[in-house]
Amino acid sequence: MITAGVPIDFIAYNRKGEIVLLAEAKSRGGTSKEWAAKLRRNMLSHGVLPKSQYFLIVTPEAIYGWSEESSPASDAPPHFTIDSNEALGAYFTKFGQDPAEISPFGFELLVLTWLTDITRSSASNPENDPSLRSLAESGLLASLRDADIQMHSAK
Repeated sequence: MITAGVPIDFIAYNRKGEIVLLAEAKSRGGTSKEWAAKLRRNMLSHGVLPKSQYFLIVTPEAIYGWSEESSPASDAPPHFTIDSNEALGAYFTKFGQDPAEISPFGFELLVLTWLTDITRSSASNPENDPSLRSLAESGLLASLRDADIQMHSAK
């Protein structure tokens, strides 16, 4: 398993130790699909990210996701977008945080909690939680079952 020197906030490993998800948390507003595609392109252009099945950029406004198995072009738009208010709203409330004012590290911890809950909860059902529908349709939700989430905060 990769544990150091990886410029990404979160890495999820399956039971075999394979990377299934790379995720980056950005506590900024005013994002768009175009902004997310550009950030992903810039990260890929440095050539230091390990191969993974999925890639997420999580912001307080939206979660942008790519399925990397189809080897999309580095400037490809996200394959799916999730409203962060639906997916993360309960976490902002639970931690008493305003999405517009959360610190970068605080947001990383919130995203870590969300990802961990998804991997550990049998209640992660897209029929019960519409915010999980895009994750389920992409195959990411199933890939994250019982995954090990590691945080690599460089901030």
